[in-house]
Amino acid sequence: MISARKRRIAVVSIAVLAACVMAIRAYRWVTPRPPQQAGHLSALEASSQSASGQRYSYRCTRVVDGDTIQVTELGPVRLIGIDTPEMNYDLGVPQPFAREAKTFCERLVDGKEVSLEFDVQKRDKYGRVLAYVFVGRTFVNAELVKVGLAKAYHIPPNRKYRTMFKRLERQAKDKRRGIWSRPR
Repeated sequence: MISARKRRIAVVSIAVLAACVMAIRAYRWVTPRPPQQAGHLSALEASSQSASGQRYSYRCTRVVDGDTIQVTELGPVRLIGIDTPEMNYDLGVPQPFAREAKTFCERLVDGKEVSLEFDVQKRDKYGRVLAYVFVGRTFVNAELVKVGLAKAYHIPPNRKYRTMFKRLERQAKDKRRGIWSRPR
């Protein structure tokens, strides 16, 4: 038979272990991660000229969620100008429409050659490359907003397609598509 003292020690030990695991997960979630292979983008970043209008081709190797993909040579790429519901991998409970946004993005880009167009800021505070993503003539960032699976999300100084995204968001809201289909 286990004494009350030993039971308390076991409960406290489990609580401390759980707190440590949660602290590690929280640390990983908030700590910026360096890009996997940043060498290819360094020439663009070092350039004082804007890469305005120029597109660079890569292969999409994975879709993380609706607004983040992985590409060869660069690693994680955050789609500029939009915000999709979060998958919440650490918590295990995705936000409404997060799965739909990820699936839609996968259909557009996963395993395909994508063209990236950059704006003023090349990386975010987490080390991810920031880009507008195209597959052929399809503008992925805009398509996600158009079907109501992303909100227009402007973070200065990147503003190249801001007006387009706001217009597409208004249209999606008016037609009650995707995230806008829920009661307000």
